[in-house]
Amino acid sequence: MTELRLAAVNDREAANRVLATFLSKFNRRFTVAPLDSTPAWRPTPGRAAAERICCLKYRRVVANDHTIRAGASVLQLPPRADRRSYAGTRVELQLRLDGRLVVWDGQRALLALPAPAEPVQLRALSAARSNLGSRPPSVGYRPAADHPWRRGPITRRTPPVTESPNR
Repeated sequence: MTELRLAAVNDREAANRVLATFLSKFNRRFTVAPLDSTPAWRPTPGRAAAERICCLKYRRVVANDHTIRAGASVLQLPPRADRRSYAGTRVELQLRLDGRLVVWDGQRALLALPAPAEPVQLRALSAARSNLGSRPPSVGYRPAADHPWRRGPITRRTPPVTESPNR
């Protein structure tokens, strides 16, 4: 902003000309060569891996009746020929950015619920996330009126210091 004020620029075209010269001077002055020239990022995973990474994740334990809870909803896991029971298995419930719910057990999907018909807004996803909270809301604990916490601080009497006869 200071450069534009010093150049007395009033319109967009003049500002673009000033910024073109300013950027070249700025880059010459402040550019620092990296110590290690190898790129710091990794290649992008495939689309399926990116969907599994960029989602909201919740850990659940499968109940004895092969269900998991997702907020107020209960999801029934379908039976599989390769496994008799999922009871007690730890699974991951994923809320994908397109609105799908997917249940994962290790490296395979156990259940995938389709995305809703209308496009899901990010605001609606955050509301769905709050509904999928990891534990139910707490009602709180209020101790009774005569509970020891409600009485004042505990005072302990210390015995008087007396001189020992052995001295």
